[in-house]
This record gives sequence, structure tokens and C-alpha cells, in this order.
Amino acid sequence: MIVTVSRQYGALSLSVSRRVAERLGYRLVDEQLPVVAAWRLGTSADVVETVSERPRRFGERVLDQLGGGVPEAVQPPDSDDFPVETRHAIEAAVREEAAAGDAVIVGRAAGAVLRGRPDLLRVYVHAPLAWRAARVAQSLAIDEAAARAEIARIDEARRTYARDGYRAGSGDIANYDLVIDTSRFGVDGAADIIVAAVRAAST
Repeated sequence: MIVTVSRQYGALSLSVSRRVAERLGYRLVDEQLPVVAAWRLGTSADVVETVSERPRRFGERVLDQLGGGVPEAVQPPDSDDFPVETRHAIEAAVREEAAAGDAVIVGRAAGAVLRGRPDLLRVYVHAPLAWRAARVAQSLAIDEAAARAEIARIDEARRTYARDGYRAGSGDIANYDLVIDTSRFGVDGAADIIVAAVRAAST
């Protein structure tokens, strides 16, 4: 079974995913995805991470829409990332991990990439903004205003990545099999729900 976990920033999705993987004996696939994609592209994992964690520039959207066949005048500068190529490398890494079976894959629009697999459970982890801001502020040792700004930046980047790459709305419940509020159930409770769903779907 493959579990994909999409999330709002600050909703403790990685902690939940780690518990799920431990309880099911599955592989946790998170930080290795940018590493594998970077190896395919001959770049750094930081570059790959940046593509899915920031809003895209105008030139990048034009390049994507035209499939790369754009006049030199509208191409992004040499220093820009190439999100289309990077996204394809991430997709290849996601499919490679899924092909190995029994995994919890965090982020990277994996639910959209793997859509249609019969052994797929797509999970969305969320929580109210105030709850997330309090945890981000504590984790990063910043004030709540800065935490809210960081949440807005990363959540918008993830929405843009899902929308532009897959025409999918991040957080749109139609794209998920299970939607969980960690402020209500906590990390352990959320993990319990996901594990129960995996076992039910596997029978």
C-alpha cells in the first residue's frame, strides 16, 4: 500500500507520517525525494526543494505553458531554476519509490503523481492557522506574526505547485481519500486514523 501525505505547513504532518510508517512497518519517503531528483538533474537537493516551496516567477509559468519552446526574450535568466524539468525529476523519484511498495510518501504532490493506483491512500493533514502559527513560532523561535508570514509563503508555494503542475487544488477534499485535523486528534490520534484506513483499504 502507498500512503501519500499532503499537508499545510505547521500541521505536524511529518511527525504523523513518521508514526504511521513506524506502526505499519513502511518506508518513510520524505527528504530523499529532493536528493534523488537532484541526482537526476545534476543539481543540488536545495534547488529541488526550493521549486516546491516558493511561488513561481512569471517567466517560469510562461516556460511551462509553452512547453519550453519560447523565444529567448521571454526565457528566464540562466540563474533561474527550470521547474518543468525539476517537477518531472521529482515525479520520476516518486514513481520509483512507489514501485518499491509499502511506503508513506510526504508532499511533492505525490497523490496527484500516483493518481489511479489501486493501492493508493491519499491523505491531507491540516489544522487551524492559529494552532499552526503557535507551533511554527515555537519551533523556529520567532514571533507569531513571522510564523504566520512563513506559513502563508509556504502554503501558497505548495498550492501553486499543485495547481500549475497538476491542475489540482491543494486542500481540495475531492483530491483526497482522508482529511485529518491534527489540532483535534493530535499526532498519535491522526496516525491511528491513517493506520486504520490503510488496514481497511487493504482487506
